[in-house]
Amino acid sequence: MDKKQPWYLKKGLLYFFCFITPPIGYIILVANLKKFDYEDRGNYLTIATLMMSIWVLKFLPDKLNMYIWCFILAVVIVNAALK
Repeated sequence: MDKKQPWYLKKGLLYFFCFITPPIGYIILVANLKKFDYEDRGNYLTIATLMMSIWVLKFLPDKLNMYIWCFILAVVIVNAALK
């Protein structure tokens, strides 16, 4: 990342937005995606997508919610095993 970034694109604040208010963090990230390095872009998108998916789970029925959590857990385990 460049040294002169707006306040909302600094690493700590971007993580704050992604963890506390996932929709706002995701919008900020996607709107400014070209301003990040390739590796930073992947890291930020992974965190933002994971937090956004957890946030969206609040609005699903309970039975479907369980299946989605199992899928997320399986993806994390498979990703860890492949690395």
